[in-house]
Amino acid sequence: MTVPTTRMERATWLADEGGLDAALDGHEFAEPLRLPLTEALVLGLLRQGVSKYLVIFGHGSTELGETLRVYEAAGLVRCYQFRNEVEMSHAGTALRLIYDEPCAVVTSIGPGALQAMAGSLAAASNGVGIYHLYGDETTHGEGYNMQQIPRPEQGLFGRLTAAMGGSYTLYAPGAVRDALRKGAATVFHPTKAGPFFLNLPLNVQPAEVVVRLDALPTRPSFSPLAPVDDDLVVRAAALISSCPRVAVKAGGGSLGAARQLRRFAEAAGAAVVLSPGTTGVLPDDHPQNMHVGGTKGSISGNFAMREAELAIVVGSRAVCQSDCSGIGWPRARQ
Repeated sequence: MTVPTTRMERATWLADEGGLDAALDGHEFAEPLRLPLTEALVLGLLRQGVSKYLVIFGHGSTELGETLRVYEAAGLVRCYQFRNEVEMSHAGTALRLIYDEPCAVVTSIGPGALQAMAGSLAAASNGVGIYHLYGDETTHGEGYNMQQIPRPEQGLFGRLTAAMGGSYTLYAPGAVRDALRKGAATVFHPTKAGPFFLNLPLNVQPAEVVVRLDALPTRPSFSPLAPVDDDLVVRAAALISSCPRVAVKAGGGSLGAARQLRRFAEAAGAAVVLSPGTTGVLPDDHPQNMHVGGTKGSISGNFAMREAELAIVVGSRAVCQSDCSGIGWPRARQ
């Protein structure tokens, strides 16, 4: 299969094929392709189901912006223009948290990226997987770029983003597959998802990279975990049936299992105590929903924690917001 040679022709061809996955299913590609790095990145994100970009473009993201312009014109991606980076980060977090749609936040370089990074705290604290794509200083060692951190050191943004979550600086175009693989492992992790920051140096963005489209990393597959035998399940069922006062502590890990949590709580006759980030996992008017418990808790939530004789923790780390630093379950024996 011969692939068109220009970015615009490739985008049009992929759209006519029904998208990247359909093209890969319908054709065998004999040779790798030589693409601009930003196009390889956009195609790699498409393979992971990322087609929505929340953007504030600037001089640090013009090359990425050109690729997105071409691919949006072909109907393969959609860009949403924002005016505030914090708002943009929060909108991306809500898009993934509420509708389970992965997306990417795109900013330029300097203060815009810092604001987007501040907004990423919402994703980090709630375990929400989302890509952050930032422009970055060149790899030529000339120091900080316009409006970036004014210190003559390389890699400052990479150090900042690494403190916030998964982070990767694309110093060389050939590292794009490794960056996408590490990004997917963070953004789509089943229990410890979070923002993944991909810093794109100005001079690397337009550089060409040789890739095979079918070798671009897809979403990782995580096998479900279960007890090795039924003994633990039988013992747990016996404990639940023997305790008159059972409470379930529903942490952030329960967000993706609202239906199962409700069925379990109703079958066990258990009160459900929420964490600050899990309001909504059980309907607000459900009679077993005791709302938030812990240091930021409600009267009803803390009452349920105080009176419970059996505490069942679902997707929670049991930190101070969950158990008042170890004093929140005074009557629980199991």
